[in-house]
Amino acid sequence: MHSGKGHIDETYIHSDRAARLLCNPNLIPAPGQYLLAHAATTPDAPLPHPIFKAASHAAGFYTAHPLPTTWTPGTLLTLRGPLGHGFTLPPAARHIALVAFGNTCSRLLALLEPALAQNAAVTLLTSAPPSGLSPTLEILPLASLSKLLSWADYLAIDLPRAALQAVFTQYPALIHNDYATEFLVETPLPCGGMADCGACAIRTKNTTRLACRNGPVFPAQAFLK
Repeated sequence: MHSGKGHIDETYIHSDRAARLLCNPNLIPAPGQYLLAHAATTPDAPLPHPIFKAASHAAGFYTAHPLPTTWTPGTLLTLRGPLGHGFTLPPAARHIALVAFGNTCSRLLALLEPALAQNAAVTLLTSAPPSGLSPTLEILPLASLSKLLSWADYLAIDLPRAALQAVFTQYPALIHNDYATEFLVETPLPCGGMADCGACAIRTKNTTRLACRNGPVFPAQAFLK
């Protein structure tokens, strides 16, 4: 884990990217990992904001949605991270499905570059695809998920914590399968593993895990009873 400074270089509207963040290379999170950030303009803000990567940039990275609306170009940030466990993309995966059950798919898009680098075909399932996505990315509605399960050999799923049980009930094959599946659980991450506040607690198997330390990406096996 590192700490340092960064700044918002550019922001985007109606895009798969929220902003371009310039920072040192050692602060760039892997797909699914996060940074905690405080804005210099609001030093008394009670909680830092988690930042996820959406895509690479030579001088930093493009951030995923959402970001505070007060963070405009030029906003200086104090950063800590990278934090947590990110995605583990199997090197042999050739059919990759990115499944967004939440309000944004941009946290999943950080997997697009490494997936294409290993010559994988990638399909995104989402109810609200942003504009400007790569033409190499096939986009399907969430209703296509059941049919896609026989095609994919790796699934990366982004979903809110409150939706876990409903998704497992509707799609039990997501955790009872022979292929690799990982879940990025959207939950508050206020302490970044520095305390046992419990705000990010996730029920897995017969225990409770803290997403700030043990996640926010969990393998499917963590949810098997």
